[in-house]
Amino acid sequence: MRRAAVVAAIAWALALGVPGAAIAQDAAEAVITGVVAHGADPGSFDPTALLVSLDVLEGVSPLAQLSTRPASDGTFTFTVAPAPTRTYFLSVEHQGARYSASRRADTLDDPVTLTVFDATNDPGVLRFDTYTVLVTGALGDDGIVEVLERVAVSNDSDTTLVPDFDAEGPAMLGFLRFGLPSGAYNLDVRSDLVGGEVLEVDLGFALTTPVPPTRGEPHEFEFVYRLDYDGSAIDLSRTMRFGAASFRFVAPVDVARPASPRLVDLGAAEFDGRLLRLLEGEDIAPGEHIELTLSGLPTPSLRARLQRQVGDVYLRFVVPGLVASAMLGLLVVGLARRRRASAAEGASAAERRAALLAEVGALEARRRDGSVSDRSHEAERAALKQALVALELEERLDR
Repeated sequence: MRRAAVVAAIAWALALGVPGAAIAQDAAEAVITGVVAHGADPGSFDPTALLVSLDVLEGVSPLAQLSTRPASDGTFTFTVAPAPTRTYFLSVEHQGARYSASRRADTLDDPVTLTVFDATNDPGVLRFDTYTVLVTGALGDDGIVEVLERVAVSNDSDTTLVPDFDAEGPAMLGFLRFGLPSGAYNLDVRSDLVGGEVLEVDLGFALTTPVPPTRGEPHEFEFVYRLDYDGSAIDLSRTMRFGAASFRFVAPVDVARPASPRLVDLGAAEFDGRLLRLLEGEDIAPGEHIELTLSGLPTPSLRARLQRQVGDVYLRFVVPGLVASAMLGLLVVGLARRRRASAAEGASAAERRAALLAEVGALEARRRDGSVSDRSHEAERAALKQALVALELEERLDR
């Protein structure tokens, strides 16, 4: 009788289109083990005062949220139902900064270490290792130039920079800030850090993202923007608030000629049939104003200028950021003979997926604590989902 009941249950499940493997999988359990550790001063650190969160994501959709307090030695566990389509995002907040890690079904057995650091509001702990300004192209008829900038930032201290929103004095001095040329628009910012927002400030932008110690692996920031221009030249000068150990200014020879009295012209090299000119300098002091100019830009036609005056502009020029990044990487290898250590190589597809899923987990955590509006949540979630779909298509094409 019992055997008949089991057979009937399996037949019913198959009739509903549920594979037997899925039934067994849902019934299985796995234990995620981990530890919260202090990266600098473990002696005075009390992990029991913290709360470790687990967000289970089905694709980009939240499936479950769990939390637990670590034991006195920092250890913690979560019991979950493993599934290959799920991501398990773990995080803990300490002194205003969130630290995270993620696991997939095939890595649930790997112990998780969440290393936290005490916070500081002093941006002096940051150092800009490399700063690159790359002109990706220009469209003469519309009078538009597009610029990609990439920055490697180190934090060699034992503290995490956490922005102080209540600090007195000039606005946002305690933030990680980047200068931009006057008139920059359509700003798109990316980094290897999770969470945070982009805030517009005078002639640039600031990030609310905490910046933890780098331990030899600088944080990477990349941002793209556009500028309108009239005539054949444009000014890209800016004040380098944090300075830079190495600075590069790059432009295609057939687009414009870069110039700067502070940088050395290293000549041009060919990449994919295009000549790119590189200017480079070292030891840019904090607060130093660096002059950057582009000349020889394609001149807008009279018709295009008239259309822009009446507001009839259609943006047709887009250079994908990934292509520009690849061009920059190869150029630096060929020309920057006297530079310091180059930026890290591009992330693999698996690393990019993990970073995107980490952003999803951070977004859901921000929604739970009420730090993001419903509208912003939906917009960011849709963008992350689109990025994951694009990555999946890219992997399939590469197979």
